[in-house]
Amino acid sequence: MGTLLVVLLVAVAAWIGWTLWKKPDANEDGKVDHADALVAAQRVAAEAKAKAASLADVNKDGKVDLADAKEAVAKVKKGRKKKAE
Repeated sequence: MGTLLVVLLVAVAAWIGWTLWKKPDANEDGKVDHADALVAAQRVAAEAKAKAASLADVNKDGKVDLADAKEAVAKVKKGRKKKAE
C-alpha cells in the first residue's frame, strides 16, 4: 500500500513537472518562481478532477449519481455472462 502511494505521488509530481516544462511561467508574471509551481499544481488538480468526473459519469447525463453505479454494475454483469458462456 505504501509503495502504491509513493508511485501515485511520483506520478502527480511528474505531471506537475511536465506542466511546468511545457510552460515555465505558468502565471505569466514575467518570472519563474514558486508561484508558478502552485499555479501548475492547481491546473493539474482541476484537470484530474475533470477527468475523474468524466470517467465516473458512465451514462453521460452530466452528473455522477446512483444511476451511474447501476449502469456500471450492469456492464460488469453483462461482460461476465458473455465470457462464461
